[in-house]
Amino acid sequence: MFVRSLVLPVVALSLVGCAGMTVTRTVTGPDGKTVVTSSDPAEQARIDAEAREQEDYEKAIAEAPRRSPQAPIEVAVFEASVAESLARSLDRKQLNDSLVAELSADPLLRVVRVTGLPSSATRSGASDADRIAAAQAKGLSPDVWILPQVFLEDAVGTSGGKLVSMQAFTLRGNVRSAYGTGAAEPKERGTIFQNVQVVKIAAAAIRSAVVSQLGPNLPDREAVAGLTKARQQKKLDAIKEQAGIKPEDDTNTRLRKLLGMEQPEAEQAATTE
Repeated sequence: MFVRSLVLPVVALSLVGCAGMTVTRTVTGPDGKTVVTSSDPAEQARIDAEAREQEDYEKAIAEAPRRSPQAPIEVAVFEASVAESLARSLDRKQLNDSLVAELSADPLLRVVRVTGLPSSATRSGASDADRIAAAQAKGLSPDVWILPQVFLEDAVGTSGGKLVSMQAFTLRGNVRSAYGTGAAEPKERGTIFQNVQVVKIAAAAIRSAVVSQLGPNLPDREAVAGLTKARQQKKLDAIKEQAGIKPEDDTNTRLRKLLGMEQPEAEQAATTE
């Protein structure tokens, strides 16, 4: 059957080198969470600080006001990932167009198509996290991500009144809250000749998952915008502090400090001593 399993085993990637070289290790677990560790104490401190900051942000999102029931939900829909066994026989454009059209029929959904991603995010084996990160790099920030998959799945059907094994045409919509507040995997399947109907029914199930399952727990977008702005300002303040930038510094001085061309005053004093 066509689909490459999306179940992620524990994967450990490490950079191993000569004595004295910094070793950074990344571990991704079955739950999709990634943990990064470094042999360099300063780098590890930075990694830990970023992890704590992310935890604080997620806590703030969880405590933020929820969206009102009638507030629109912005959804970003990726192009469907199609199994190799269906790649030649399936019209991908028609499939994607039909799915987006069906989703757009819901008055609460504001649908945006995710296109033009780099090959690293569209290659076979790219994870949902890889694709979402690439979409975020393009400036997308929806309430919900939808990552459709189309594949053949072993199933049991009937023929002449008898049970027979078959390969069912299956569409699964991996639906993810952009805030980590929920997820769902609605799917529909039928025979390969029922593919148009499968897309319609699957789209209805995806709409229901977004609106009824994830919708009530999505945070208010204005509240999220405020939290995001405060988070960005905090990061900017940290960069300024690390570079030794002062409010009275002119543009050229700030640029030199950011580029490391001018030492912060504390370091200059220490060097002088």
